[in-house]
Amino acid sequence: MYEKQRKMIGLMKEILQEDYLHLQVHSYTLNEDLDKGSVDISCRLSDQQDDKFEVTGGGVGVIDALFDGLKKRMADDYPSLESIRFSEFSIEGLISSDDSPDVATQAEAVATVGILNSENKEFQFEAKAPSVSRAGIEATIQAAEYFVNSERTYVKLHEILEHYRSEGRTDLVEKYTDLMSKVVQNTSYSEVVEQIRKEMR
Repeated sequence: MYEKQRKMIGLMKEILQEDYLHLQVHSYTLNEDLDKGSVDISCRLSDQQDDKFEVTGGGVGVIDALFDGLKKRMADDYPSLESIRFSEFSIEGLISSDDSPDVATQAEAVATVGILNSENKEFQFEAKAPSVSRAGIEATIQAAEYFVNSERTYVKLHEILEHYRSEGRTDLVEKYTDLMSKVVQNTSYSEVVEQIRKEMR
């Protein structure tokens, strides 16, 4: 993951506190149609409040299918997800240096998932796991977390900014305007801004 992304995650956690979304994968099932070249996935997840939900999607591969499912499941609440798209997936196998006869069971896969934002800027997310599909799924979940938390942070900063603006705190207005300018580099929030305007009418 890029250093800039790590710093952004730190900012999002600082602003959101307990509202920072963390997703955990519990199980998944795959159905691959080799003739059609398509994959369907059903993935069981939970958030930081341990609320469990299921994501289903389809695509040309496991990661594409899961990315499709996550967007369909979450884009109504987080419209900025519609401005990002899956761009690449790579996998690297790691073999343990251990001389144990069970070395094959200790092998791991490292998956890297690329996401393009509304300005065609690429973000990369990486996960390590005992299987290729699990590593890819966990990297894709990281991507969803990142952009959902980014939108949550944008909305929270907007609320804070409006509060200090109404109080005439120009020093803090400047501070939170600067923070919003950093978050908005992640992707477009045009639909989010429109929703905020409607709620303020």
